[in-house]
This record gives sequence, C-alpha cells and structure tokens, in this order.
Amino acid sequence: MSSEEKVIFDTLYTKYKKMAISKKEMSRETGMSISTLDRLRRAGHGCSYIQQGVGDVSYPLIELAKYFANTIKTL
Repeated sequence: MSSEEKVIFDTLYTKYKKMAISKKEMSRETGMSISTLDRLRRAGHGCSYIQQGVGDVSYPLIELAKYFANTIKTL
C-alpha cells in the first residue's frame, strides 16, 4: 500500500469504523448515485467490491483507497 493509499484508508476507517462500506455510503463518498455504481459494476468498471447476496454489495476500504489514489490526482 502506498503512502497516499494509507492516508486515504486511515481517513475512511476513522470515519466509518469498519473495513467495508455499503452502496449507500459509497454513493456519498464518490458523489455517484447508487444506480451509477450498479451500472459501473455490471460493466466491470469502478472500484472492486464484495457481493454477499442478491443485491447486497459492500466496498472494502482498502480497495476504495486504491481506487481514489489511482483516479483522483491533485496538483
């Protein structure tokens, strides 16, 4: 894990106090609607996720930290 990923992960873990977040929480973090997240998942794009049942999806914080570190670049 890069230092940037670690900072993002630590920030998210401090906020949520758990290792994975729900679709609703992911929607708030990314600013994307739940239907957009669903569409990206079906197309094989976006952040890695865990499917635990029919429609029950969670996003591991480590994967979200990697996704943010690789897609959001600051000056």
